[in-house]
Amino acid sequence: MKEIDELIEISQFYGRDNRFVIAGGGNTSYKNNEKIWVKASGASLATITEDGFAILDRAMLNPMSEKEYSKDVFERERQVKDDLSAATITKGKRPSVETSMHNVIDYPFVVHLHPTAVNGLLCAVNAESELKRLFGDKALFVEYTDPGYVLFNKVNDKLEEYRSKHKEEAQVIWLQNHGIFVAAKTIEEIKSIYDEIIAKLEGAINEQLPTGDVDVPENVVEIIPAIRMMLSDKELKTLRIRNNKLISYFSESEENQKDIIKPFTPDAIVYCKSNYIFLNGKDAGVILEESKKNIPEFTARFGYQPKVLLIKGIGLVAVGDNAKQCDILLDVYEDAMKVAYLS
Repeated sequence: MKEIDELIEISQFYGRDNRFVIAGGGNTSYKNNEKIWVKASGASLATITEDGFAILDRAMLNPMSEKEYSKDVFERERQVKDDLSAATITKGKRPSVETSMHNVIDYPFVVHLHPTAVNGLLCAVNAESELKRLFGDKALFVEYTDPGYVLFNKVNDKLEEYRSKHKEEAQVIWLQNHGIFVAAKTIEEIKSIYDEIIAKLEGAINEQLPTGDVDVPENVVEIIPAIRMMLSDKELKTLRIRNNKLISYFSESEENQKDIIKPFTPDAIVYCKSNYIFLNGKDAGVILEESKKNIPEFTARFGYQPKVLLIKGIGLVAVGDNAKQCDILLDVYEDAMKVAYLS
C-alpha cells in the first residue's frame, strides 16, 4: 500500500535524525476513513517497518472524544487503554498512548516529534508569547498537561476552537514542555513544514550551543570505579561518561545547574527519572565523600538509584544495566541540557 510505504519513509527519515528524535520519542500515523496506522509502543521510528504499526478501527476510536470516563485518574486511564485495545485490529500490538490525538487531526499523515529546537522554545518561561511572535497569532499552543486522556481532551477542545475561529484545520500543534504535531495530506508537505519551522527557530537563536570536546581528567580512574561500587550493592551497574563544552557549562557551575535540576519533558522523566545528583567537590577526595553521603540519601528518599550524575571536572555520568541503556540516558539528558540552554 503506497501510503504505508510513505508512512514508513517519513518515520525513518525523522527517526534517524537526532535533531528530531532521541531514544524512543515521537510517533507517526496515517489514516483513511476506516482505519488508522499508528506507531506501536516499543517500535523505533529509525528502523520501523510495516510490522511496527498498530492498526485501529476508527469507527471504534471516534466515540472516545465524547465518552464520559471515570474521574479517578487510574481508573480513567485503564478505561481508555481498554477502549484503545478494543479498537485495535492488530491484536498484540499496543498503540501509542497518543493515538487518540492522531485520530482527531483531520489530515491523513501526522508526525509527532520532540525536536530540540522546538522544545527550546516550548520549555521557555515565555513560550506562548514567543511562539506567537515568531509564528503569528494563529499558532495553536496547548498549555502543559500530563500525557494521557486529559491531554487528548485538551488538544481536542483546542482543535475545535481553532476550526470555529479560523474555518480551517490546524496543521501544527505546539505542546508546552512536550513537542509538536505536524499534519498534512502528503509526506512532502510534512517535510516542508518541519523545514520551515526549524529554519525559523534556528534563525531566532541568539546564542549558539557550546560545541567541542573536553578532555576527561586522569582522576576519573579513581572516582568512577568507586562510585560504581557504591551503586552496585544489589547488582553490578554500568557507568558511562560524556563530556563536552555544553556539559561543562552545567557541570562547572552550580548556578547553571539550577536550570537542569528538574526534567522539562515526558521523555526525560521516562528515561532519566525526575531527580539527579550533582557533585561539585573540588577534588577526588571530596567528590567521593559527597558520593558516599548523597547516593544512599538519594535512594532512600526517592526509592530508586540515580540514573544521572553530573560531576564537576568529569562531566555527565549515566548509570544503567548495560552500555546501550547508558548511551540512551546520556543522549536524553544531554538533549535536556540543550533545551535548557536554548530556553
